[in-house]
Amino acid sequence: MKLLLRQLVFIVFILSMTISCKKTTTTTGPAGATGPAGATGPAGPAGPTGPTGPTGPQGPQGPQGPVGTANVIYSHWTNNSSWTIDGSTGLNNFNITTSSLTQNILSGGTLLVYWAVLGDTVTHVRNLPFTELIGGNTYFHNPRYSIGNILIETSNLNMSITNRYRYILIPGGVVGRVSPDVDLSDYRAVLRKYNIPE
Repeated sequence: MKLLLRQLVFIVFILSMTISCKKTTTTTGPAGATGPAGATGPAGPAGPTGPTGPTGPQGPQGPQGPVGTANVIYSHWTNNSSWTIDGSTGLNNFNITTSSLTQNILSGGTLLVYWAVLGDTVTHVRNLPFTELIGGNTYFHNPRYSIGNILIETSNLNMSITNRYRYILIPGGVVGRVSPDVDLSDYRAVLRKYNIPE
């Protein structure tokens, strides 16, 4: 009897060891949902400056800009005019002095003198030289130029002191560039072209 009991105990022990040694099989479940994206990390340091690229081809020449007044010289109207008869020529003279009239302008520039008849600078502006007919008599009005001086010379010996004059001096480089499209005898056209105030 004892022998049988021992055999039973041994068999139970063997069975329990066999069961415990069997490999346990596990089944993998489905993948879970993707979690939310994390916060953006800080920007990294700037990289080194790359090498300078090659010089590109030259672009086309742009259009010519508008005419400026940097080199155009102009005066205001004289307040009046004082006349002196030259004993050698018998002509009536009024002299305007200006340091702006240089040899360079005399040699290559354009010199314009305008006459406001009896001081009327609005409707009676004449470009000199000018010839007029009064009472059957013809009178000329001519400008004479020298360095620093503009001499108004006329055959009219009865000139009023209310006559006023103004000059515009245009250096050669400027007039050569723009004069073809402006009538220099037209006082207000010249003012508009060269942006000169009245």
